[in-house]
Amino acid sequence: MILIGFHIHEEYIESSPMVNLRTFDLNLLRIFEAINRDGSVSKAADHLGLSQPAVSNALNRLRRQFDDPLFVRTQRGMEPTPKAEQLALAVDRGMTTIRAGLSAGVDFDPARSERRFTLLMTDVGEISFLPILLSELRRRAPGIDINVVESGLAGYEELLENGMADLAIGRIRLADTLSSELIHTSPFVVLLSRTHPRLGTAPDGRLTLSYADYLAAPHVLVQPRGASGDPIREALGEDAAKRRIGLSIPHATVLPMIIGDTELIATVPAVCAQNLIASGKLAQVDAPFPIEPNFVYQWWHKRNTPDPGHRWLRSIFAGAGI
Repeated sequence: MILIGFHIHEEYIESSPMVNLRTFDLNLLRIFEAINRDGSVSKAADHLGLSQPAVSNALNRLRRQFDDPLFVRTQRGMEPTPKAEQLALAVDRGMTTIRAGLSAGVDFDPARSERRFTLLMTDVGEISFLPILLSELRRRAPGIDINVVESGLAGYEELLENGMADLAIGRIRLADTLSSELIHTSPFVVLLSRTHPRLGTAPDGRLTLSYADYLAAPHVLVQPRGASGDPIREALGEDAAKRRIGLSIPHATVLPMIIGDTELIATVPAVCAQNLIASGKLAQVDAPFPIEPNFVYQWWHKRNTPDPGHRWLRSIFAGAGI
């Protein structure tokens, strides 16, 4: 197991009083990365193709080097200490740069790849795009792993800049220094209980909701941490003040459990509505007023643009066809 050219972001290692970088075994950092990612020595050993005693011995060496337990056992698995969390930032940046350098100019074979990609997205993005992505991986790239993380919008650019995330997916606008691509456009629809007293029926049989009833009903405001703006409020204009927000939540996936037996209504992108109404408790109706569509983009750091593996991943989202 060899790490080539690990010479970046060494300041944290050099600043640790117990560590001499000239004699430090950089192979230990790959083991550190695996334990931090998997939260388990045994799982890290499986992913690395090593024995559990070998990984345990490596962890003990790291603990002596840094004079810190680094990971402690909890009910949730191996949890990093504050010092390990600091070290993880430097290791993740370094390993990301190394992998990008090694893959540059190398043909990418998804069927044989064992890469791991980290995605920034809200639960609306998870509902909408992860089933398609995972189906594609199962069919064409069974060795590729996906790590999904959530962040406030303010953290997106930093996570892409420092290599902690490969792609950001969502209704987001980021700095021009990053690259982006529009991958989906979706109208907004209204979700409400199938027994909602304000639910109507059009002559052609379609379920409807009048504009007056829309404003009169209590609303669930779904505000994901990583979304930009509130297009519903903007579309309502002066009437936005008439909308009563009965509940504000950060995740859309709980809507079927929350509004199924209430008079609450929620306005969400149609792309995720299909999965939310699958329980049978909710009905979907067209919004009774014009709303700017939900524009979904994928964003990435420009250094990843030529990376064949990254290019392949972006092509899946760009061709999702939803």
